Amino acid sequence: MEQDEVQHKLATLVELLSCHDLDEHEIEGIVALCVQARREPDRVLAENYGDDAAQVARYDPAGVTAFVIFTELEDYFAVSDTVDELHEQIIAAFETPTLPDYPYDDNQFETVADYFSWLDAQLLAHHPKYRLIEFGQSYTHDFQAVLVLRDSVAQIMALCQELDIYAQPCSD
Repeated sequence: MEQDEVQHKLATLVELLSCHDLDEHEIEGIVALCVQARREPDRVLAENYGDDAAQVARYDPAGVTAFVIFTELEDYFAVSDTVDELHEQIIAAFETPTLPDYPYDDNQFETVADYFSWLDAQLLAHHPKYRLIEFGQSYTHDFQAVLVLRDSVAQIMALCQELDIYAQPCSD
């Protein structure tokens, strides 16, 4: 893939992950960091995020681009070790949240997939434009997810596949 094509795909991906919330200069800055990190991952991660971040380049070289995007868009992500904490972060993502609280005492969840299916049904009922996807690898938490526009999920998945970035919808 040519450099211009990679940059265009990265810009589109960043725009979609932020739900069109960033201006073109912010997107260009993130894309420039991604391109630099693809060329010199150790140096770019260390200079921009510290020596601990540079470990990603050594232990998960394929995850460098996703790491940069996640770090730059961290405010858009929900990151947690537990589904109930993840759920609280998802509720907080909306200016006027209408999602129900996590059903501690009244749920049929036997697996994490059960929770994500329930959550997707709640999103469809209360915030139908949005869907939760997993993006990149969290090196410190069990869950790293982002709310995106439902109608852009297929495009995001295709871009991630083309750019060799891990992503998947949280529910079927």
